[in-house]
Amino acid sequence: MKNYKNYLVDLTNCDKEPIHIIGRIQPHGFLLVIDKVTHAVEQVSDNLATFTGFDPEDVISAPLQSLLTAEEYCFIAEIVNQELFVQPQLISWRGQPFFGFFHFSGDKIILECEPYNNQPDNDQLRHNNRVAQLSQQLNQMEDLTHVAKAVALAMAEVLAYDRVEVIQFDPEWNSEVIGEAHNSSLPAYLGHHFPASDIPAPARELLLKKHIRQIPDVHAEAAEIIPYHNSVTGAPTNILLSELRNPSEIHLEYVKNMGVAATISFSILVKGKLWGLISCHNVKPVFLNVWQRQVGDLITKTFANVILSIQEKRDVKQWARYRHNEELLINQINQSKDIRAGLLHKDLTLLTITESTGAALFLDNKLTTFGQVPTEEQMLHLINWLTANEVERMFCTRELSKRLPEAVAYRNVASGLLALEISRYNKEYLLFYKPEMKETRVWAGNPEQPKMGADLRLHPRKSFEKWEEEIKGKSLPWSLNEQEITQTLLKDIIAIQLRNQASELESLNKGLTNAAGKLQAKNTQLEDFAFIMSHNLKSPLNNINGLHQVYQQEPNPEMATMVLDRIKLVSDNMAKTIDDLNVILKTRIDNQLPWEEIYLPDLILKETQNLAAIIEQTQAEVQIDLQAPFIYLPKIYAESILHNFLSNALKYRSPSRKPYIQVKSWFENARTFLSVTDNGLGMDLDRMGSKLFGLYKTFHRHEHAKGLGLYLTKLQIEALGGEIKVASEPDKGTTFTVSFSTVGD
Repeated sequence: MKNYKNYLVDLTNCDKEPIHIIGRIQPHGFLLVIDKVTHAVEQVSDNLATFTGFDPEDVISAPLQSLLTAEEYCFIAEIVNQELFVQPQLISWRGQPFFGFFHFSGDKIILECEPYNNQPDNDQLRHNNRVAQLSQQLNQMEDLTHVAKAVALAMAEVLAYDRVEVIQFDPEWNSEVIGEAHNSSLPAYLGHHFPASDIPAPARELLLKKHIRQIPDVHAEAAEIIPYHNSVTGAPTNILLSELRNPSEIHLEYVKNMGVAATISFSILVKGKLWGLISCHNVKPVFLNVWQRQVGDLITKTFANVILSIQEKRDVKQWARYRHNEELLINQINQSKDIRAGLLHKDLTLLTITESTGAALFLDNKLTTFGQVPTEEQMLHLINWLTANEVERMFCTRELSKRLPEAVAYRNVASGLLALEISRYNKEYLLFYKPEMKETRVWAGNPEQPKMGADLRLHPRKSFEKWEEEIKGKSLPWSLNEQEITQTLLKDIIAIQLRNQASELESLNKGLTNAAGKLQAKNTQLEDFAFIMSHNLKSPLNNINGLHQVYQQEPNPEMATMVLDRIKLVSDNMAKTIDDLNVILKTRIDNQLPWEEIYLPDLILKETQNLAAIIEQTQAEVQIDLQAPFIYLPKIYAESILHNFLSNALKYRSPSRKPYIQVKSWFENARTFLSVTDNGLGMDLDRMGSKLFGLYKTFHRHEHAKGLGLYLTKLQIEALGGEIKVASEPDKGTTFTVSFSTVGD
């Protein structure tokens, strides 16, 4: 190839072919390379004389201004200076009209010209009407194949080409003819596929930039750009975006092998991406002027808008269904309060939010499956592979065995995989599967059989006859909606996980708080119990000591008998108290409180006997008025409470009068009341009422006052669900009243 210095192009390297410096153009127009600043001509196509009468050699290095009239030059200079590169521009060259195409290539201006053809008004009107008719027709269609057929027919009618193909690319850039219009001059390729290598990556990139590409005559001799190396830069000029750039020899050979003499293609762009092509073929050379090409471009853009509309309607409808099912699924999980249990519901599972036929959830080291899935061993191997190899949180493929060879064994159920990572550390995943699709693909010729020529180059295939291939190991593709809804589900599941974990932590904290509270209650009970033991055992001992002192004052046989009888009674009560304390201790250990119905006269008698010595010493009078003879309490607490009230009445007696103590009980509002009234020292409640039941608070100077009794008594009463009230006046006395629920309430 003389315009590719020492570069041999064949099928092995056509995807790297430097078509941007091909150095030649198609002969239906001419090209000039002009300096952006000086406007001097640096390169020119060697067919310039055919259109302008100027010898190419004479033009090189000449100012553009010298080749045009002043008016023509000023018009072109204005276009260049203002960069008004709206294609095309109507310009003149020494009075001859041309369509001018401008673009920059580095610091060079590329000017290309085609002969001007004035379109008759009736042709323009006919074309406009046909496009309007097509637009109305397409807006009433929802099936893409019907739309593609209508577009192909309209394009064939307007452009008068022998065959028009509407081609759609798949994700691997293989193409399929989804709509076609043709006459008997060329074979039909509807439903046929073409391999991605037929339109290599550089060509696809160019189709994004140059939406229209015409070859009026594949057999025409190209016009060379001279000199090939720019005399100023010393390098070939980049003409990738040229309107007239000559095609690659590989492409020309490919088109010739199809039995075609002229082609034009229009890029179908949807959302800025190359969706497909409208490819037109003719058995004879045919040149489409600017007006005709613009009509073809308008039809293509109309088609692209309809594609977008169909896709968006389909996607919106599909998304609404997926989203509705996902919300129901999440509600189902929330109601079950367990992710796995929520997904195992018969009506809604993971399969309801995608088109998958199988799904699995690996969570908390447990595998839950739905539908058709690989074996557990195969899925665990897959999860380990995902954890070790995939960086992204979502992995999506329609050909898993291409990435994981072992997946061939289960491609019938899982050729397609959509995997979402819940936790890589715990190897937790959501997995969706699609089975191998059963498809026989029809190719236009065997794409894997290029021919070796005598020049030892690999040539494009010469046959485009129907060639069938059974597709294996591929599933239907995963739509964007499927990918997005599964990611939405993943986020919701993670949110549920976090909420469940927070709830578990809260429950644990409550458990710890309750345990701490119970432990504190146990400690309080132990302190309480120790206090009870101290009081209930000290009192008999003090009583015995008091009786001993009485005997020492009158040591005679009668007194000895009385003292010994009293000591025997006190010691019996003390033994009974110790037995009761043992029972209490055992029931405390068993976490039970022995409640019982207590006969108050017996309780009062026991406590007055325990306090007999001090009662006799002080000549105290104890009066009883029991309208309610029974009270329902743990016995040891009842004894402790009454003992504290009686001992305090005696301890804080008035030195100026004999102690008088009244014990009363009564029923009122389903409660049993017990009160102990004395005529002792009394207290100023206005001054010390808030401190009355405080720990270690004392209100009288007494050698045995420690400020502990009332504090613990109040704790005991409240722990039993009771209430305590006090009424007191200085030097008049005090009344303590407690109340508890009546038995059975």
